[in-house]
Amino acid sequence: MSAETTELLGLPYIVPSQAQKHVSHNEAIRTLDALVQLAVKSRDLAAPPAEPAPGQRHIVAADATGAWTGKDGQVAAWLDGHWHFLAPNTGWLAWVEAEETLLVFATAGWIDFAPAAAAATGGSMLGVNTDADETNRLAVKSDAALFSHDDVMPGTGDMRLVVNKAAAERTASFLFQDDWSGRAEFGLTGSNDLTFKVSADGTVWKNAIVIDRATARVAFPAGSVYRERLAAPRTFHVRTDGDDGNDGLSDTSAGAFLTLQHAVDIVAGELDLGGFTVTIQLGAGTHAAAVLKPVAGGFVEIVGDEATPSNVVIAGSAARAIDGSLAIGSAWTIAGVRLQTTGSGQYDVAAMIAGHGTALRFRNVDFGTIGSAAPHILALGGTIEATGNYTISGGGGRHYWVANGGGVLVQSRTITLTGTPAFGTAFAYARTCGTMTIGGNTYAGAATGQRYHTAQNGVINTVAGGATYFPGDSAGATATGGQYI
Repeated sequence: MSAETTELLGLPYIVPSQAQKHVSHNEAIRTLDALVQLAVKSRDLAAPPAEPAPGQRHIVAADATGAWTGKDGQVAAWLDGHWHFLAPNTGWLAWVEAEETLLVFATAGWIDFAPAAAAATGGSMLGVNTDADETNRLAVKSDAALFSHDDVMPGTGDMRLVVNKAAAERTASFLFQDDWSGRAEFGLTGSNDLTFKVSADGTVWKNAIVIDRATARVAFPAGSVYRERLAAPRTFHVRTDGDDGNDGLSDTSAGAFLTLQHAVDIVAGELDLGGFTVTIQLGAGTHAAAVLKPVAGGFVEIVGDEATPSNVVIAGSAARAIDGSLAIGSAWTIAGVRLQTTGSGQYDVAAMIAGHGTALRFRNVDFGTIGSAAPHILALGGTIEATGNYTISGGGGRHYWVANGGGVLVQSRTITLTGTPAFGTAFAYARTCGTMTIGGNTYAGAATGQRYHTAQNGVINTVAGGATYFPGDSAGATATGGQYI
């Protein structure tokens, strides 16, 4: 620039020898009027509008034509009936009225001011009404925050907030706090299944809802007022070091249930089995007795250690070890466990009982010591079937007992007796229209007590096994309509 104009804007000076000094002064005033508080109508016109208003300004778009030819990126101002052009310098600001957007002129031309300002500070933090930090690089204090689709440019009409994580085991979530202590969280928390979790203290968290990413099936690990419908077989784990507050889905102390009864309650009370089988897997040790309940639409197996059943004990203290007296319309299987009870009484301390409408199956079970008047296997209106070989290691009142229309089926099995168990009433006992079919079995070992007793229209069918078919050291007997076949 010459000494007759200003260095930055090129405004003309009034020089001493100049005639008509008002011309230079007016030109400078006109230029300042066009630039100060610069607001342009648009930045996307490449040709001048047909009827511009006095003082109207535009940022000339690329590939300009007509009176704007060669003025790309300059500010065109309609002044005194002509277009005047102002070449921008770095740092100029302009408000675009049509877009309600603030622009800044930089090396790359006119660009949006907000991203440029963030880039100028490194773009690593932004605090709104508060301070950002290295952990919370975007921090906002506000009564509300609004995210809307772009109807200015316009955009697609969509609005998506993307939260991305590095790996499946990491977390991408929304966390809700009370006084900076977590109370609820949802997202991909430690897996790629959508999880909703809650906490009473910000430290201990429980999964309330888990949506499987592959099947979209919804699970309620902490329980629900609605039944979960299974889409595949499921296994719940029970361990002596577990916790009934766990979800039961993993074989660890932090994942397994503590009690068999809790597992039964979850299966019966919260699941629609959908035709699938649920397995309750018991860990080694002694477990308290359980009352079975009706289940919806499938089968349930309680399984311990089928190779060594004595490693997993279900013990009833003045109670039945497996109580199926009320599991109406349900089928349960017991496998790989030792059943034992203590206490007086007959029905009340049975090793297992099937009431009306209940079907029990068992395999690889070790029947241990029970109450002196009680049965190992009691079909009191229900049915019990041996689907595999089993062991008798303890005595009681009876081994088999059928009554009130109940039935027991044990065929072509090997039953191993250890320690010569004693049975105070009879090894096999039938009455009141109960029926047992016990044929083709091998009894390895000995027992003491009466071999059988049947009365009151009870039926014991050994399939021609003969009078000494059952273990015992005294002869069997029939009375009052009982049948021994």
